[in-house]
Amino acid sequence: MQMNMEMKRKVEDITTHSGKLRCERKASFRNHLKENVNAINNCWTSDRSLHSDFDVHMDISPFKHCIVENFMRDTEYLKELKEELLDLKFSLKRNDLYQFHQSCDLSEVNRPSINSLKQFLVEECCTWLEMATGIKLNNKVSVTCSSYNYSDHLLCHDDRCEDRRIAFILYLSEHWQPDYGGSLELFDTDDSGQPKEVVKTILPMFNTFVFFEVMGKSFHQVAEVGTVDRTRLSVNGWFHGPLSECKDVIPNVRIDIHLFSPIQDDCSLLAHVNPMYLDPEIQEQISSSFEQDSEILLPDFFNKDFYKEICNCLCSGEFSWELQGPPNRRYETPREKTLPLSLNKLVQLMKSKEFFKLLGDLTKLELTPFQNNDTAVLQPRCSYEIQRWQKRFYTLLHDDHMSNEYALDAIIHFNVHNVKQLQGGFISYVARDADEELLTLLPSPNALALTFRDKDTLHFVKYINSVFHGCFHMMQFTYYETSSSSSEEMAENVT
Repeated sequence: MQMNMEMKRKVEDITTHSGKLRCERKASFRNHLKENVNAINNCWTSDRSLHSDFDVHMDISPFKHCIVENFMRDTEYLKELKEELLDLKFSLKRNDLYQFHQSCDLSEVNRPSINSLKQFLVEECCTWLEMATGIKLNNKVSVTCSSYNYSDHLLCHDDRCEDRRIAFILYLSEHWQPDYGGSLELFDTDDSGQPKEVVKTILPMFNTFVFFEVMGKSFHQVAEVGTVDRTRLSVNGWFHGPLSECKDVIPNVRIDIHLFSPIQDDCSLLAHVNPMYLDPEIQEQISSSFEQDSEILLPDFFNKDFYKEICNCLCSGEFSWELQGPPNRRYETPREKTLPLSLNKLVQLMKSKEFFKLLGDLTKLELTPFQNNDTAVLQPRCSYEIQRWQKRFYTLLHDDHMSNEYALDAIIHFNVHNVKQLQGGFISYVARDADEELLTLLPSPNALALTFRDKDTLHFVKYINSVFHGCFHMMQFTYYETSSSSSEEMAENVT
């Protein structure tokens, strides 16, 4: 018993001592960084690159950024920090722009190593960054922990929001390999200031600190993680400060919308559309449901042979496809102006007066010509796009219909037999300036999806991850009511 008590005291002494050592570990960077801060500043302020023997690499292209290897002096501290971070609760973050797991704001966490990191960022790192860049900062630092697992990603964006001045990332994943994905990718910009293409890739190596000035051209993304047994872990956020008087103004991407009036077409609805949807009683049931929900999915919409004909035509190779951009909308559209006969038949059908009238009967929307008091005939309008979708394609939220206009989306998918929801590719409708998802539209074979949206309802196609193989197609028509057609804006691009 006496021996056991003695051993117990020794164990307690060791535990206490190691606990003391653990608490004494602090976040701090190597003295070389402090000693050479002027060299970094000289290059930063004079727009010159720097590749030093003290693990600092600064480039001005495609925008000013700095990579500091072996950033923290004590790697054992980083391992303790990593343990504390992994013990936190992470929440799935997913929208049009990203999918990954994130901790709460670390300002809400009270743990030794995390507290040391927060103190270091505010008291030491902030001052060092001011000296290195000449950018005025305050004591506000936003910091969270991000965990990227298989198929997680962060798409192209510039980080500009409120008073963010410098973005930073401290990587905590050990032995990370290039084929794991998850690299930080930097975009150059075109003459209009829009992102163009990835021109630099930064591997998320353990104990590497990356920072860059948040500005109009600081477009970047985190590539999709492509390994199932590795987690890309980082501490990241922004240093804040007063904004410069000269603000970068990046114009919005203009999406040309070509409007079409209803045409007289020889195609018979009965020869192509399921006869069920031409029955007045069924139309009344559909319109009643649509009036209540503002959306409806109509299965087996086209005759099976006609639908199969379109599916085969889209995969036939009769025409080539062209990638759309810049990188806030990545999908393909037909390159040729003249479409194959089968595809042109479908387009003409959905532009026809008969089809406008059918949609009006199904939705009770004003989709037939109307003569106003001035004897002018007001026409409904439509726009359309044929799209091909593959892995790594997506769109982001943007105003993709005319300002202040109500619109009816009529969307039908083709060749979607191998598409699963977890792979992406679904359409999500959301309210403007809100996180609330109003509707999710999954790709379904031969089903016409009708959705009525107002000016405050936007939609996007979710990023298709690398799990998906092959391609699928989508025909997206947007119809505008007769009462909406009187504006001069709508008349500009009418064909």
